[in-house]
Amino acid sequence: MPRRLRLSLKPAKQLLWFFLWWDMRLSRAKEIGIDAGCGRMENKHLFRTERYVGIDVDTERLAEAHRQHPDAQVINGPIEDAGDVVGDMVLCVQVMHNRFFKVENTLAAVSALVKMVRPNGALIFNFGRPSFPYEAQVDALLAPAFTSVKKRKYGALSANQTVFAPLLALAMFVIPALRKGRGFHKTYYVCRGRIGG
Repeated sequence: MPRRLRLSLKPAKQLLWFFLWWDMRLSRAKEIGIDAGCGRMENKHLFRTERYVGIDVDTERLAEAHRQHPDAQVINGPIEDAGDVVGDMVLCVQVMHNRFFKVENTLAAVSALVKMVRPNGALIFNFGRPSFPYEAQVDALLAPAFTSVKKRKYGALSANQTVFAPLLALAMFVIPALRKGRGFHKTYYVCRGRIGG
């Protein structure tokens, strides 16, 4: 299945889709991909893994997504309780600032995501402004776990909607200084080369 680019009327969300479209190349030729907080499995097409595992706390959305993607393995529950599931590529976007997520669980969720990644694997995730107080602790958790941790702040025009969102997001993708706008609202991480396991 070709990697199609998702579109949004919100420039900041569109920028996230550009980031993912580019960074999910890390899943190429990997065995297991985990989509933590998969919702309707709208990011499934980005995975280049042999197997796909979707984790979500919303039972109805997960069941609906599984009907659309019967080849997916599904786990119903919070990320922090996913337990023994491990994969080579772990993705968790648009989760740690949605209505189901309690911000005080930020560190537990990131810790669980790190534990899901097999040695040499990769982790991509983001979180929003409510989790910013935990950012230094998140960074300290990631640094010894991966050989490379790349962090991007973004969020300009988060609430605005416009048909020009793809063009604005493309400009932000190419010129990082444009990502700030009136302030950063989100942080996006790409972690490569899981150490140990």
